[in-house]
Amino acid sequence: MKIKMTVISAIALLLNCVSVQAGSEIETLINMLHENGIVSDEQYGRLVAELKQNQTQDSQEKAEVKKQLAEVTKPSDVEVSVNGGITVKTRDGKFSSKLGGRVQADAASYSGDPDMGDGTEIRRARLYLQGTMYYDWGYKLQYDFASTGANGKGIADAFITYNGFDDLQLKVGNFKEPFSLQEQTSSKYTLFTERSLPTAFAAGRHIGMMVSSKQKHWSLAGGLFGDSLTTKGGDDDEGWGAGARATFSPINEKGSIIHLGLGINYRDTGDNEIARFKQTPESHIAGINIVDTGTIFDVNDYLKLGLEVAAVYGPFSAQAEYITTSVNRSSGSDVDFDGWYIQSGYFFTGESRHYKKGAFGGITPKGIVGEGGIGAWEFGLRYSTLDLSDNDIDGGEVDSVTLGLNWYATPTLRFSANYIDVLEVKGGTYDNEEPSLFQVRSQWAF
Repeated sequence: MKIKMTVISAIALLLNCVSVQAGSEIETLINMLHENGIVSDEQYGRLVAELKQNQTQDSQEKAEVKKQLAEVTKPSDVEVSVNGGITVKTRDGKFSSKLGGRVQADAASYSGDPDMGDGTEIRRARLYLQGTMYYDWGYKLQYDFASTGANGKGIADAFITYNGFDDLQLKVGNFKEPFSLQEQTSSKYTLFTERSLPTAFAAGRHIGMMVSSKQKHWSLAGGLFGDSLTTKGGDDDEGWGAGARATFSPINEKGSIIHLGLGINYRDTGDNEIARFKQTPESHIAGINIVDTGTIFDVNDYLKLGLEVAAVYGPFSAQAEYITTSVNRSSGSDVDFDGWYIQSGYFFTGESRHYKKGAFGGITPKGIVGEGGIGAWEFGLRYSTLDLSDNDIDGGEVDSVTLGLNWYATPTLRFSANYIDVLEVKGGTYDNEEPSLFQVRSQWAF
């Protein structure tokens, strides 16, 4: 009797810690003890009932643990990336948002005539938010906190896009008109700290709508535009414009690019009937326009035509543009202005300029500073010329040579030094003057 009680007690103890896997073995033992008469019918029934109860409880506990584990390890509905800017997107691609920006801090020293004061400035300080909504809709809002941009402090980009058509995008809002390779290339990625002299003919940003298609080997964009955000017409009608740009890249492979482009831009001056073209000596700090038409009155409209060519071959790159502007006046003679530049760059560290869909992009160093590398080092050389004199308009003609050195410490940090030599100014306010300058920039773009 004492042995039987000991056996029953041992079985009861086993039942308290039994697992589902061991349940069948305990049940076999109870059946064997019952058949040999060691446990009575009453004890057998109680032991079997307790075994099943423990097995049920154990299964429920394991199911609960499994549920909690699945909940803890469940992937998030969104993905967060901090590579460059901060990007948040849903896993299904339905929504995405990216926060990015740039800060460009400049310093310049001038010599020669005209007198230009040395100084420093925050050239650009921008934040932007861009992303997608419901798969096919895109948006971008970019604000410049510096007061030195083309339109001064305020909104740069503010637009929405629709990408639901195959190979076609619709864009509505405030953005750059499609004209000029150096203008379509972001200031973050230009070879030199400032764009060349013919940027005097830049189409700029205006409120409008555009249709574009951008493929690997070609792109085409065209749109209708009103005036800029800062224009206040009052009782007068604002001006309006139209522009188109086409590019063709018969060779478009990594480290091997041929680019050809053609742009056309038309602008009606509206009731204002004025136009003005001006340019600094490829430096912004002094704020002096080395050539300047001044305000041209009685302007009905003007038409710009631009030709582009560029090439990349390994670490070597070259780029050139010619732009001409014809101004149609209601009184006096029509006038024509033009300008062109040619530039080249070379990476001592072996990188290549990135190119995508009709514009150049950022640089990714082969060796990043902070990860054992020395960054990317690039030398640049440019010659540019601009003529703003014709008939009764004496805006002046200028030629300049620019030498540049860029150090891309990381994909987000760039340091640049430019030496600009204005060869000669003919006509205009600064006739026969030949200033030179040295300018440096630190840039953080994310």
